[in-house]
Amino acid sequence: MNHVLLPIAPTANGRLHLGHIGGPMLKMDVLARHYRRLGERVALIGSTDPYDSHILLRGRETGATPDDVVRYWHPLIERDLHAVGIVPDRFMNLLDEPWRRRNHDACARIIRDLRANGLVAVRRERFPFCTATAAFVTGGFVRGRCPQCAEPVSGYFCEECGLHFRPEQVIDTRCGFDDCTPEEREIPCLYARLPDPGAVIRRIADMGVPDQYGRVVRDYLRRQGPELRLTHPGTWGVPVAVEGSPVPQVAFTYVVCGLAFLTLSAQIGAEELGLAPDTAVHTVASFGFDNSLPFLLGGLGLAMALRDLRPTDHMLLNRFMTLDGSKFSTSRNHAIWAADLAAETGGDAIRAYLADRSPARSITDFSRAGFADHRDKVLRGRWREALRYAWTKDRAPGSTAPSALMSRLDELLSAQDRALAPANDDLPAVVSAVNAWVDDGAPSDGAAWWLRGLALLAAPVTPDFAGRLWQSLGLAGEPLVHSSGIPAVPREAPCAMP
Repeated sequence: MNHVLLPIAPTANGRLHLGHIGGPMLKMDVLARHYRRLGERVALIGSTDPYDSHILLRGRETGATPDDVVRYWHPLIERDLHAVGIVPDRFMNLLDEPWRRRNHDACARIIRDLRANGLVAVRRERFPFCTATAAFVTGGFVRGRCPQCAEPVSGYFCEECGLHFRPEQVIDTRCGFDDCTPEEREIPCLYARLPDPGAVIRRIADMGVPDQYGRVVRDYLRRQGPELRLTHPGTWGVPVAVEGSPVPQVAFTYVVCGLAFLTLSAQIGAEELGLAPDTAVHTVASFGFDNSLPFLLGGLGLAMALRDLRPTDHMLLNRFMTLDGSKFSTSRNHAIWAADLAAETGGDAIRAYLADRSPARSITDFSRAGFADHRDKVLRGRWREALRYAWTKDRAPGSTAPSALMSRLDELLSAQDRALAPANDDLPAVVSAVNAWVDDGAPSDGAAWWLRGLALLAAPVTPDFAGRLWQSLGLAGEPLVHSSGIPAVPREAPCAMP
């Protein structure tokens, strides 16, 4: 089978901290390595988001142009990914050609097709307006409190409850330009209408999306109706003509650009796999709880409404991960950057701890003390001791693997396969299978086969360790299930334990 995996595009306004990695990024890489372990073809496609309003915020803070902000942070984000073994087959800066042109074309085509299907309406709404700067206040410059849960917000959505809303609904609105209380001015914007929201809700349930995320969609439809924002005032982004607008407008990045990212990246993934343009591929996207609405209603719902677009097959969501009990915060310097910690501990230790604490269903915590304890007691303790014991035994495999050992390996590989089914999205169960194999230990008459099993089971989570172990046993390439039963040629010279 051909798979294209699409982790959400992080905003190119800062580096990736461990909360980013532990959410949508790691699970896509683990899934990609699992599919490759089965011998299937996979393209992991990523990019950064160059048009989020937080690009403008970063530029305002530093005096840099939005273009310079993106071009500075994009390679640093890629470095953080690589540091923990996440290496996309393509990682695009959407300001570079040909990606910029293709992205703009995809956005324009979405709006054109929605118009052609009678699914676009012009809605007049009240936007905050800063008289000091003579500009509409949009995106992350809109400050205030959520109209549903009253938590602080920056923009038109709430990271706490997941609600998306109109700027005029924000409580106690403040201006991010100068912290003034802005006045309101009416302006027309484009909205898309979902023709069959019930079908979208059913599709979300069929995907196996947990109800806590489906409930966000249902709450939005009940409060706001079956419409989604397509544009807002601005000049940084994909320009869109809006009838009667006194100022330029751009595509709303969370809906239009989000859907364009899914469709364009799926095409690019198929190209990476060398497939014909019309070849169907299995697509999986991954994103955080705060993007439930734009991806589930926009990315999925609008794709279902447009016959020329193929909806994403599965969408994986996650809650946030905290750091020592508090939310990761760049502004408060309460963060650990992926490449910095990986330089000290290696990427595999980070991956194993984050996978064991995946926030797919609930908020989890990255504890610095807990990470050190896991590294020392589990990886340097249980794993290393089991490996050392097996390494002291005869590592030249017999012609036939012990049947009980292979049955146990099949059982644990099957458990990992079930855990990684997109509807289950259970990374802790993947780690548990490796720990179970480690705790079983190597039988005295099958140490070589046990070592191969360890490499296979560990490959999606700790790929550097698994690859070195696999090759130390005289096996070529990366761990593959169909290669596990092939006797290796023992090396003439002794090799060090990985």
